[in-house]
Parts: sequence; structure tokens; C-alpha cells
Amino acid sequence: MLVIFSFLLFVLVSNAELLTEERHRETVLKPISACCDIPELGDVKPLAECSKLDGPCNEIQCAFEKSGFLVDKNKLNKEAYKKHLLKWLESHEGWQIAIEKAIADCVDRDIRQYLDYPCKAYDVFTCTGIAMLKKCPKEFWKC
Repeated sequence: MLVIFSFLLFVLVSNAELLTEERHRETVLKPISACCDIPELGDVKPLAECSKLDGPCNEIQCAFEKSGFLVDKNKLNKEAYKKHLLKWLESHEGWQIAIEKAIADCVDRDIRQYLDYPCKAYDVFTCTGIAMLKKCPKEFWKC
């Protein structure tokens, strides 16, 4: 009898752990940005040189400055950034609509992400990512 009781207790505990793990997996939401496999937009050298700075603004500001995308800290070099996006498009087939949206929303318009302090590079970078996500080609959509 003790053996049967011990076996039943073991089965109950095992199933309870599995149910808890299963419920936990179901409640973990991944960000929508994980659904689109957007190829790297930046050049490798500036990204590597700036990747160890503190805070999202400092890293992106550094990469934008080194890439020539800023006239000064608060003004986008629109032509340089647009040229970069169009050059990137040449080797990334299928992203035409997404790049057009990024240019229309993030380059041709003056946008602001409303951080506690202004950060033009972060504003443009974030806007570009959102535009690319909104127009993610079907073949790059993973969700």
C-alpha cells in the first residue's frame, strides 16, 4: 500500500511540475520585434566601436556620428542616412516597401521618441526599426 501511495504521490508531483512549466511557457510574451528577422542595418565598424558605451542613446549617437548620419547631435544628415538605406536595399531584396516607409516616416519627417532627454540618433534609429517591422516582408516574418 505504501508503495502504491508513494507512486501516486510521485505521479501527482511530476504532473504538477509539468503543468506549471507549461503554463509558464504560455504566459511568456516575446516582443513583436522578435517576429521579423530584419538584417543588420548598420555598418560593422561603427557598431563595433560604439557597442561598449553606456545607454542606448550613447551607443546609437556614436554609431550615427561615425557613419556621418548627424550634422550635429540634434540634427539628422537626411541625405547621408537616406543614401545609406538605399545602398543597404541594393543587397537586401524584398525590403523595398519597408525602406520606403522608413524614409517617409523617419527621414522626411522630423520625429521624436520622447525620451527624458533629446537623442536624435535614437529617435531615428527607433523609428526606422518600427517602420521596418511594420512592413516586414512575408519571407522574413517568423511568428
